[in-house]
Amino acid sequence: MPFQTFMGESGFKVLAMARLGSCEYSIILYLLNCAVSGMHELVTTEKEFATLIGYSTEELQLAMENLNKRRIIQVKVHETQAVSKDRQSLRVGMQYDVHLWQLNFDQDVTSHDAVLFPFKREANVFSLRSRDQSDITPTIKHPTPTWKRILEAFLEGREDISDQERQNAERDAHILVDTHAVDQVLLMLRHFGSRIPTLSLLASAWQHYQTLFEDETDKVDILEARHKHLEMDHRLRDAVELMLQQKSELQLNSDEVDVLDMLYNHRHPRRQLFWAYQTRGRYPNLKDFFEQNSFLMLPVTSSGTVFKKRPHQD
Repeated sequence: MPFQTFMGESGFKVLAMARLGSCEYSIILYLLNCAVSGMHELVTTEKEFATLIGYSTEELQLAMENLNKRRIIQVKVHETQAVSKDRQSLRVGMQYDVHLWQLNFDQDVTSHDAVLFPFKREANVFSLRSRDQSDITPTIKHPTPTWKRILEAFLEGREDISDQERQNAERDAHILVDTHAVDQVLLMLRHFGSRIPTLSLLASAWQHYQTLFEDETDKVDILEARHKHLEMDHRLRDAVELMLQQKSELQLNSDEVDVLDMLYNHRHPRRQLFWAYQTRGRYPNLKDFFEQNSFLMLPVTSSGTVFKKRPHQD
C-alpha cells in the first residue's frame, strides 16, 4: 500500500523537517487523513478545499503550487472551457515516496537524515582472552559481521525484496548495530518477522515494538524460569564442591583452588564461569571440569548484561 511506504520511510519525521507553512501542513494532514480511510486521492475544487481546511482560496492556491512544485503532493486539473476557473475540479493526492520530495535542505542531506534514532551505545562488547590463548570460543566471536547477521535475519523469507529495499535494509542494519544490542534486534526480528516492514521503522519505532513484544510475551512464567536458573546454579556449585573435595588427589594449585572458591561463593556462579572459561588455559588441572560444565555458563557483557543464551543440555 502507498501509505505503508510512506510510514516505512518515516514520512512523518521527514515532514517535521520540511519547513512548510501552516496552510501546507493543513493540506498534507487532510490528505493523510483521507489516506487512512483508504481514499488516496481527493476530487474537489479550490474553493471547496479552502473551506474544508479553513483558509482563503488565495492561500490555498499558493500552498498547493509550492507543494506540487516540491513534489510532495500531486495535483491534476480537469480542464473544461464551459466551467470557470473557480469551479474547475482538482484531483489531489500525496506523493508517498519521500525520496522524490524536493526538500529545502543542503545538497548533502537526504530524507533519511530525518529519521530519529536512539543515542549510540557507549561501547561494543569486547572479547577477553589470555595472552597465551589464541583460540576464541564461538560464544564471543561470530564469523559473520554483526550487521550482516541483522540483515540476514530481516531478509529471511523475503524473496521478493527489490534491490533498493535491500540497499536500504543494509544501511539501516549498520545503524541498528550502533543504537541497540545486537541480540535484542535479532530477538525482535525473529519474533515479529514480516510484521516489521523495514529496519528503518524498527529503529525509529523501537519503543513501540518493545512494548508490543512485552505484551505478547507476558505469559512467560517468570517464577518457573527463575527456579530453573537456581537449579542450574546449584548444579554448578555441586560440581565445584566435588572438585574442591578432590583438590589433593587432583593436585590443584592455589590459582585453581581460588577460582573454584570464587565460583562456589559467587552470587551469579554461571556468569562468573563464563569469564573463568575465557582464561581456562591458566588452569590446566581444571580442563575436564570446564569441558563438562561449559554448557552451564551464562555469557554476559562487561556490564553484566546477558547477550546470548546457550541451549540447555541435560
